[in-house]
Amino acid sequence: MKVKAAVLHAPRDLRIEEVELPELGPRDVLIRVKACGVCPFDSRLYLGLSRLPLPKVLGHEIGGVVEAVGEEVTRVRPGDVVTADPMVRDLTCEFCRRGEENRCLNARWPVFGFAEMTVAPEENVYPVRRASPEEIALSEPLAAVVNSVERSGLSLGDDVVVVGDGPNGLLHLKVALIAGAARVVVTGLMEHRLERALRYGAVDAVNVRERDPEEAVREAFGRLADRVFVTVGKVEAVLQGLRLVRKGGALVQFAGIYPEADVPIPGRVLHYHEVYITGATNSTRRQFATAVKLIDTRRVDVSDYVTHRFPLERAEEAIQTALSLKGFKVMVTP
Repeated sequence: MKVKAAVLHAPRDLRIEEVELPELGPRDVLIRVKACGVCPFDSRLYLGLSRLPLPKVLGHEIGGVVEAVGEEVTRVRPGDVVTADPMVRDLTCEFCRRGEENRCLNARWPVFGFAEMTVAPEENVYPVRRASPEEIALSEPLAAVVNSVERSGLSLGDDVVVVGDGPNGLLHLKVALIAGAARVVVTGLMEHRLERALRYGAVDAVNVRERDPEEAVREAFGRLADRVFVTVGKVEAVLQGLRLVRKGGALVQFAGIYPEADVPIPGRVLHYHEVYITGATNSTRRQFATAVKLIDTRRVDVSDYVTHRFPLERAEEAIQTALSLKGFKVMVTP
């Protein structure tokens, strides 16, 4: 079966063309894509900052409706609203066997979203009861945020700083609050996004062009933060985060840094301050299922997240809009 898709052939060379879908296997699900979020990874591929074999269909934050199922599929049926975990893990490598499936050595990403339809294995497909395709498309980034918050060791009553006011930064705000954070401060650059952070429950939202973030954090908490999440892929953002974490606290680098660069971490932060520094990437199947449940039950409300929608034929404009930081979350709606 051939479907229309947005195919990246080279940096800044995105074409709408027909691609051949794999034949539907007995345990496969054919999904008609209704919404697919523009992820920073899509933008980096488009700009040539991240490299994968090309040509490639972009998009992996998927929400849609089941079109057809293989003969052995039992968990979903045509007409169901679903999302799909785009990461297919081998479940046999050393990391998968340790429950660290997000680090799978042989992971594949065969499920794509900038297309009219896509095929996913049944075990990667999650039906929902209440969420719309557009809302449940945010399960993939939310699952990565769940991984990030869990890796931070956040405890009840912790004070948290989120560096970055973008969609993933404010997902950290929402998850930190339901995970038990007492207070959250968000730092960023965009006033309309910082205002959104306050609506979502931040005790302060700091425009770092106008206010010193360390002074603002000390004013909000009376001290530095227990947990800091850096959701901006820049060395300066990591260094800002290191200024905001208390002795014995934790910093999680959530965003990939592109172009790749080393971060000069002061030795005193590691030795004398005993700060725990780690990263977070992808998610496990459990974390993906948790993200689906959080959205479907409205524990994480994303109903107002999307500000820009583009048909498949304007997928390049969708990426450029996301890069411009206009609005908030951008969706391609095949």
